[in-house]
Amino acid sequence: MTKPIHIKNLILGEGIPKICVSLMGTTEEKLKEEAVEAVKAGADLVEWRADFYANLQDSEKIKRTLETLSDILGQKPLLFTIRTKKEGGNVEIDIADYIKKNIEAAKTGKIDLADIEACEEMDEKKKLIKELQKTGIKVIASFHDFEKTEERDALKERFHMLEQTGADILKIAEMPKEFEDTAVMMQITKSVSENIEKPLISISMGNTGSMSRIAGENFGSSVTFGYTGTASAPGQFPVRELRMMMESLHEKNKDN
Repeated sequence: MTKPIHIKNLILGEGIPKICVSLMGTTEEKLKEEAVEAVKAGADLVEWRADFYANLQDSEKIKRTLETLSDILGQKPLLFTIRTKKEGGNVEIDIADYIKKNIEAAKTGKIDLADIEACEEMDEKKKLIKELQKTGIKVIASFHDFEKTEERDALKERFHMLEQTGADILKIAEMPKEFEDTAVMMQITKSVSENIEKPLISISMGNTGSMSRIAGENFGSSVTFGYTGTASAPGQFPVRELRMMMESLHEKNKDN
């Protein structure tokens, strides 16, 4: 059974899934604009996709941008993510630099969560997750597959693999080829959520998987992703539309 996690004023792991908006600007100015729009749209938390940032290698500019975003977001949690090309992101980066950039971001004190791609180089990633947690932030151990959805047993094993990293939240996002793949993702997530205390994030991408972005409350996914300008992954909905659909489903669940 999921044990909720408190991050600032947010509770992950109970009730309606929380809506995250990803910022993908290449400059600090563009990121500021996107952050303001995310707040206006009512995002519950905000992700900085630093893999799109033109100055990713400049530690001082990263620190300054994090300070700027933190000021704009106030009590809305900030998630720091470097998504590699291997998992659908925008940057190729070696493990040493990946570790360095994540630790530097955490030590600024301006981020609340970090997303760590955890299913390769697992020994290094486990150590990184522990180091990040020592700074006081929460860590999402994630896995993304933009080509396919794994079979039932493989999906279940994937969640348990992520759990073994020691991260606080476990995330899997995969691409369905048919609706049955989306159904499998939701069914396995529901099963795993009944046996693992950590909040789960489960996403079936693309138009075929769009139901998974709306119905997380029904199958145990605690966060969903919406957008205000440009979607960060296929199948996302605009924030206001997404919230309206989730709240409508929530009311129907209460009636039943």
